[in-house]
Amino acid sequence: MTSDGVAVVGVGSAPIVRRTDRTLLQLACEAVLSAVDDAGVAIDDIDGYVGTPVAPNPSAVHADGVDEVSGALLQRTLGMAPNWSADLIAMSGAAVVAAAHAIRSGEARYVLVVRAIANPPGVYSATTTVQAAGANQFLLPYGYGAAWARHALWWARYMADHGATREDLYAVVGTGRRHAQLNPLAYWQGTELSLPEYLDGPWVCEPLSIFDCDIPVTSAVAFVLTQASLADHHAHPAFLSAGVSNAKPARVFADAGIRPQDVDVAQLYDGFAPFVLMWLEKLGFADAGKALQVIDELGIGLDGTLPVNTFGGSLGEGRLHGAGHIREAVLQATGRAGERQVPNVRHSLAVVGVPETATALLFRGDR
Repeated sequence: MTSDGVAVVGVGSAPIVRRTDRTLLQLACEAVLSAVDDAGVAIDDIDGYVGTPVAPNPSAVHADGVDEVSGALLQRTLGMAPNWSADLIAMSGAAVVAAAHAIRSGEARYVLVVRAIANPPGVYSATTTVQAAGANQFLLPYGYGAAWARHALWWARYMADHGATREDLYAVVGTGRRHAQLNPLAYWQGTELSLPEYLDGPWVCEPLSIFDCDIPVTSAVAFVLTQASLADHHAHPAFLSAGVSNAKPARVFADAGIRPQDVDVAQLYDGFAPFVLMWLEKLGFADAGKALQVIDELGIGLDGTLPVNTFGGSLGEGRLHGAGHIREAVLQATGRAGERQVPNVRHSLAVVGVPETATALLFRGDR
């Protein structure tokens, strides 16, 4: 989808914490009001809504306002009455693409996108074989039910095929932690991670350690999108050059009329650290098996040729299902990333998702 007729004009976030006495609904409202204020519009101006309320953890209770926030509840609480509304079972990137479609089709002028996520009490992935349904009834007895199990197998195969090591992967994890020190929202701000500390981390599923997995948090992020024709009335629009959802994410470059080499900064989904290597190769930044070589040659730090996850990524900021990646892509495109701002950003990329399904978004700070 080419999307030069759409822009993000407002971004809002709630604090990122492990757990809180505040309700998830309160955090979602805070993020929404912040995004609306950032856009310089009123709640009454919002005539479209896309949310991704599903709690992904296996131990979720799926209680509206507790570990999920539906569009209906949020709209009722804030007194919203959008003409068009949808809740998706998807990550944040797909919600942005859906919002862009609604704007381009004329269904709405201002669309609010919301992701609220809770880190529940108790064990994050507490599911028994008795409760398991579908394929999990056959996988859980062998310890293969959780996401980290299948992604650990991918990383183990990558290590065997290409001679990669855990020391190599620290290039991703350590860089994310360093970038998180410049992000006031990041859960891990104030806590860097040395190579010895990383290598000493306990296994979650060998060869993935606890530091290779993003940390579950509680927070909310919101965006306001509108027509490009209205964007000039806003202080800092980020124009959506292209958006590809649930397809080969590399198609985003052809849709935007650029090459991977034209990207100035990339926010690559890192629910698990090896994902960054996978995306570099799937997107065409590196040939198969050469991602680590490209990281070494180009550099993915703020002073590198391809800065990656400049806000710390999910590994440094916390697990927001890609909402943080999109927020950072917008901030970088509009020159509002503060100490971590990359100079002269023309093309700002966000990729959100897992190997089976992903969304890629490209932003520009000007037309």
